[in-house]
Amino acid sequence: YDPHFRGLVDQAAGPILVSAANFGTGSSREQAAQCLKYAGIKCVIASSFSATFIRNALNNGLLVLECPGLSAVLRERYGGGTETDIATPSVVVDGRVEVSLREWKVTFTTAGKEESFAVTPLGPAAQELVVHGGLHQWIQANM
Repeated sequence: YDPHFRGLVDQAAGPILVSAANFGTGSSREQAAQCLKYAGIKCVIASSFSATFIRNALNNGLLVLECPGLSAVLRERYGGGTETDIATPSVVVDGRVEVSLREWKVTFTTAGKEESFAVTPLGPAAQELVVHGGLHQWIQANM
């Protein structure tokens, strides 16, 4: 738990949350994804996700992408948050992450250096949920 997380999200322009493996494990309720979306998180990138979290995120129109390469690089450079130092559960990086769904990649730029990482593509149904803003909106658009 990070009591400063909301403030960090509020300070960022287009915040993207990057995490390690099994993101969302233990969060079987859809409020976990809803809270991130309504806090302003635009996208969650992780090495892997709980299947339940993926379903809840997509149903709420929250973009979730698996990208083990980016996750590993950020962990190596910036540490593992709480696993490294309990006083700093959230780590803010000094770079920019750009998501390209056309090319299914993310690009991380810091200090003028650009690195690209492959993203596991989302299927057509998942893409439609994200584009429409969630399952409810998709149903309304398709009735």
